[in-house]
Formats: sequence, C-alpha cells, structure tokens
Amino acid sequence: MKNRLPLFLAFAVLVSCQTAQEEFIGDRLLEICNDSYMLCNFPTGCVLNGNHYVKGSFPGVRRVVVESDERDAEFSVRLFLKNMKGSGTEMLVQLYEPDCTVNTVEGRLHLEDVDIFDEAGDDHTLMFELGVEGEGEHVLEIYSDASTEYLLIAELK
Repeated sequence: MKNRLPLFLAFAVLVSCQTAQEEFIGDRLLEICNDSYMLCNFPTGCVLNGNHYVKGSFPGVRRVVVESDERDAEFSVRLFLKNMKGSGTEMLVQLYEPDCTVNTVEGRLHLEDVDIFDEAGDDHTLMFELGVEGEGEHVLEIYSDASTEYLLIAELK
C-alpha cells in the first residue's frame, strides 16, 4: 500500500492540472460547423447545443442556430479567447426570435469602447446571458472587431 500512495498522488495531481481551455471545454465535443443552414435569411454554420462547442476567429461575424423548447428561455453564451492579438473596441451578441426579430432588452448585448480582453480577465472567458420569448430555432449572432481566436459554447440555462 505504501508504494501505491506516491503513484496515486502523482496521478491525482496530473488529472487536476487542466488548462483553462480544457476546463472551458469540459466534456463537450467540437462541432465543425461548416454547413449552409439558412435561418432568418442568414447563413449559419450549424445547430449548436450544450454538448458541443465551435471554434472561430474575430474580426468578423459568427452565426449559429440554438434551439429552445420553451417560451421565456435563457441562454448562456460563453467565449474562451485565445491567441489574443488586438482587443478591438466593439462586441455585439444577439439572439433572434423564431420570427427573426430581436428583443433589444433581453436578447442583445452591445459592448462599445470596451477592451474585451480586459473584460475576459485572467481566465480569458466572456459570459453573456440572453433571453428569448419564443420556442423554436434562434439565430445566435456574435460580432467583434477584436483580433483573436475563440471557442464558443451556447446552452440553455
């Protein structure tokens, strides 16, 4: 038993030493997200759920579809930033209702004149909570003028 204890402790330390990116991803699988799924007259890359994440880069716009099976749902949208080169000054995150409108109070967050790298903090993570009123498919749209790669998770709360 004495010989196994150091080995067990070494294994426990290795298992607990996850990177911030590994912690962010958890047990989710990468969704390639290269499809041509049209919703609200926008091309989107895929339907994203809480079991998957997607990779991308800014500057630019990313659109994915998220689904809600209930009215008055809230989504948690998280971005893990990596290879951060230029923080930019703007970020827009919004959820379109199934009728293709945006609830500007609960479904939109617009950051202006803000360093998103500072907002992300030491863990390089941005988190937003957005609400929708209709059940069904919603376009999640994220824009930033920053120069960075990211991992994106969007899931129902």
